[in-house]
Amino acid sequence: MSNSNEAEFTTEEVMSQAQGNATAFALASIAYAKEHDLAVEEYVAFVGQKFAPGWEELRGQSLREVARMAALNWVSVGGGLSSLSGGDERAEVVIAGWPGEEELSELGVTQADSEPLWNIFEPIMEYLGIRYSWQRQDGAVRMIFERENAE
Repeated sequence: MSNSNEAEFTTEEVMSQAQGNATAFALASIAYAKEHDLAVEEYVAFVGQKFAPGWEELRGQSLREVARMAALNWVSVGGGLSSLSGGDERAEVVIAGWPGEEELSELGVTQADSEPLWNIFEPIMEYLGIRYSWQRQDGAVRMIFERENAE
């Protein structure tokens, strides 16, 4: 007879496993696209368009809150939040350490191959009427969110 307590998991174990699975799934999608000569950019845009309506509750919210939710998505897959700043009209987030070199090499994906994943927020932010851009700098990614009507 087995002990049912052996099948219990801590919240930390579940979170760690979920982060690893989410990262592996995202990077494996890129590896699949590469191996089958498919456009990763089209896949990422498709996924972003499918997710966009789920962000409706953030329409009209402070861009700091929108940026915070975008940051939460990257942190949930293992990225590190280096900074979050801004207000109603403009906000910035800096995410470091994602994806990690180990995860990239395990799936045969390079940092450059993974870059299109950062574009997932383009169709989401377009849906909300927000300008979105990102840039890699010193091992981190800076994401910028601006109101369409901001000058």
